[in-house]
Amino acid sequence: MAYEGNKSCIPGLAAGADLSSDQFKFVKITASGVIKNVTNGGVCDGVLQDKPDAAGRAATVQDAGVSKVYSGAAVAKGELVMSDANGKAVVATPVASCATKAGAVGTYDLVAGTTIVVDVDNAGDATVTWDAAAGTCTDTTTYPVADQDGLTEKVTIDGGVEQTVTFSGAHTTAAQIAASMHAQLLGCSVAVLSTHVVSTSDTKGTGSTVAIGTGTCALTWNAPAAGTGDVHDIDAVTPTEVKTRIEADSTANVNLVGSGFEIVSPKTGAASELDFKSGTALTPLGLSVEVKVGQDSDSHYRGRALDAAGAGNVLFSVNLAPTGKV
Repeated sequence: MAYEGNKSCIPGLAAGADLSSDQFKFVKITASGVIKNVTNGGVCDGVLQDKPDAAGRAATVQDAGVSKVYSGAAVAKGELVMSDANGKAVVATPVASCATKAGAVGTYDLVAGTTIVVDVDNAGDATVTWDAAAGTCTDTTTYPVADQDGLTEKVTIDGGVEQTVTFSGAHTTAAQIAASMHAQLLGCSVAVLSTHVVSTSDTKGTGSTVAIGTGTCALTWNAPAAGTGDVHDIDAVTPTEVKTRIEADSTANVNLVGSGFEIVSPKTGAASELDFKSGTALTPLGLSVEVKVGQDSDSHYRGRALDAAGAGNVLFSVNLAPTGKV
C-alpha cells in the first residue's frame, strides 16, 4: 500500500488549469500557474497533492520527501522514475529528442509566392511556397453598347452578399462601365483589359470568386474563373494550411498545437536538425532564421521507487529527489 512522509511542499502556488483529475501526478510551474507535465521525461517541479478544479485555485505541490504517485507503466522497487506524457511515473530511461520549432498563433497574413527555405536534417535546402491567385470574371460584351443609364448589374464577391451596381448617366464604353463598377463594388477591382471589363476579387486563394447575377443591363459575361492556390485566403492562412504546405514541400512534420503549429524533424537525437535559412513567410508565421537541433538524451528523473507498481494507474511511493538527467 502506498505511503507518504517527510513532505516538503512549495507554498503560494495556484493551478493554471483544471487539475481535479491530476492528484498524485507530476506537475510543473509555468507563467500561468501549475499544470500537469505532458512531456515524456520532461523536467517536473514535484507531485500535485490536492485537486484544484479550476485555474487560480490553490495548488499543493510536494517537491521533496516521500509522495504517492500514479504509475504509467510497471515500475520495480528501487528504480529511478520520471514523468510520462500524462504526469504519471515510469522507469527513467534516456529519451532522444527531436528538433522542434513552434510558430505563432494563426491565422497568418501571407502574400502569394511567399516562401520558407529550410534544411531538414542536413538533407539540403527545401523551399516551401504558398501560391494564390484571385478569382475573376470577364465580360464578352461588344462595345460600344446602348446607353446603360439607370440600369443595373448584380455582383457577388467571395460568396458574400450580392451587391447592386447602378449605372447613372451615359454608359456606352467599356471604360465607363468599368469605372462605375469599380467605384460601387466592395471587395474587388474592375478595369478594362484588352477592350473587355474584368472584375477581380481583392482576395487570393481557392475561396476567391466573382459571380455575376441577373441585372437589367445589356452586359454579357464569361463563366467566372475561380481563384487558385494552396490556401483558401492568402491573407488569412490557417495552421492547417501551413501544415499541409510544409509537409508537401519538405520532409519536416508539423503538429497542430492549439491555434498554432509546431514544426518537427522526423529524426531524433543529435542528427535531428531544422535549419531555417530564409524566406518572406518566416516573420508572419512567427519563425526566424535559426538552427534548432535535437539531443541524444533529454530525459529527467524525479525520484526513486520505494515499492513496486503495476502496469499503470497504480498508486505507489516515490522518494522525490532533485531533477537529474538520465
